[in-house]
Amino acid sequence: MKTNKTNRRTLYVFIAFIFLAVIEFALHRKVVFMMDDNWYSTNLATGEALASLSDIWISQQWHFFHWGGRGITNGLLQLTLMGGELLCDILNLLMTLILAKIISILANRKDFISFFTAFTLLIALNANIKMSMFWQSGAANYIYSTVWILLFLWVYLRQIKTPDSLPLPFISVWIPFLGLITGWSNENMGPASFVLTIIVILYIHLFQKSKIPFWMISGSFFCLLGSALVILAPGNFARVACLPEEGFFEVLYNRLLSMLCAGTEYLFPTVLFMVFLMLIYTICLKEKLQAVHWMLLIHAILSYGAMVLSPHYPDRATFGT
Repeated sequence: MKTNKTNRRTLYVFIAFIFLAVIEFALHRKVVFMMDDNWYSTNLATGEALASLSDIWISQQWHFFHWGGRGITNGLLQLTLMGGELLCDILNLLMTLILAKIISILANRKDFISFFTAFTLLIALNANIKMSMFWQSGAANYIYSTVWILLFLWVYLRQIKTPDSLPLPFISVWIPFLGLITGWSNENMGPASFVLTIIVILYIHLFQKSKIPFWMISGSFFCLLGSALVILAPGNFARVACLPEEGFFEVLYNRLLSMLCAGTEYLFPTVLFMVFLMLIYTICLKEKLQAVHWMLLIHAILSYGAMVLSPHYPDRATFGT
């Protein structure tokens, strides 16, 4: 009888999932290429429409030296733009589903209902769903990059949860690449991810008294390298030089105001929901928050705090946090 009840509940959730996925895909179809999409659809160095992979390579070289360091996400954006709107819409829905699955795995819940919960909360707690998920430039910079960021973090956090497990196949070969693109994702999530790898390494060394595998050092180093590339790109400084000059107090005021706005407006529903769940988890269910929980929380706080270095904190930039 209990099995039948569980099966029926799963069936209802599956029907709800299909309904929501269809609505999301319809919204993807409704939001056409716009704004930055139109610029990145061209060879940034020549202004002509993208025609080949070499155009993307030339564009990202120009971008690195004249506009900013997000070579990985913007290169991927240009690649998807070449495929057209229908392909982008399919990819965006697929990447959202993959992200929801990774979130449920990180939460150590692999059942379908947990996956559906993650999928719905990505939408429900989003500060600007249109610009971070349905706008193609937003999808590439936030959905896509968060997929590989969380994959990278899962590899490290897995080492804490199951320290005696066998290493993942060929991890020493692919972890440097995964670390590099994680650091090279965007200006706040990359450095926050690097710091988290250091926290994990120190935890394993100091508390679990285990030997640090070389792949963890390697992945952390390449994450730092990627972060340096995205932050120290000459294009960042070239773009800032074009902005009106501001005094110290004006800069300080604008930065603090943008941080306050992000914390009290964009992220407030998420924080409120998280605190509510933590209270249920610790008080009602009498469970203890594990080291992995605290580390993910620290990662979120670091990614939020890193935005104080940015002259502007748009609502869509809270996606990773």
